[in-house]
Amino acid sequence: IRNGVGVDSVDIRAARRRHIAVCNVPDYGTEEVADHALALALALCRQLFPLDAQAKSLRWGIPDESRLRRLRELTFGVVGLGRIGTAIALRAKALGFRVVFYDPYLPNGVDKAIGIARERRLEDLLRRVDVLSLHCPLTPETRRLIGQRELALLKPSAFVVNTARGAVIDKAAILEALRAGRLAGAGLDVVEDEPLKNAAEAATPNLIVTCHAAFCSVESKLEMRATSARIARAAVLGEALENVVN
Repeated sequence: IRNGVGVDSVDIRAARRRHIAVCNVPDYGTEEVADHALALALALCRQLFPLDAQAKSLRWGIPDESRLRRLRELTFGVVGLGRIGTAIALRAKALGFRVVFYDPYLPNGVDKAIGIARERRLEDLLRRVDVLSLHCPLTPETRRLIGQRELALLKPSAFVVNTARGAVIDKAAILEALRAGRLAGAGLDVVEDEPLKNAAEAATPNLIVTCHAAFCSVESKLEMRATSARIARAAVLGEALENVVN
């Protein structure tokens, strides 16, 4: 049992060959991760951290007004409309963002069911959005899904949020885009090869980093452990297993 969502650390194929079920706990942090992603997006759109630093430096003013945005004029893009992707899409929609998603594995009509827009190609989504929020698992297909080429398709005024897996974004590429001013800001709960490695990475401008903490709350950790224990009990008793991924 993987005591969490991601199973990229487990050799699922080897387990299957040996008739070993691999289970995870996919829903324990859905609300927390969606809330955290939204918090990062709002902090970027309203420039909370630069304004906080400005006020605490005893200089009372707005350092860069061009980065402060009106939410209902912005397009919020979601990559991966699973449990967490759907939760963040609904939250962003409630705050007035225009919401659009990209997920090649969902059937037609999902966009109609929750009242958001859909793009069929990642490139089209990237060109359109003002905030990009990533909610896909880490697989061979999604590793470095967002690299130098994809970042170049975003508007220079766009913000990127990642609460999925660090390696979905090429770390060197996004840090360079921030340093060069080709991207307005990024909020990363996860980074490729985490944690950050040196002071230069930490000093990247317009970057918010949290310590892989989006899942965390008192309630989510209790639910995670209780679900894992329930699955373990079912395995011992020969009962049907929940959340089998292989």
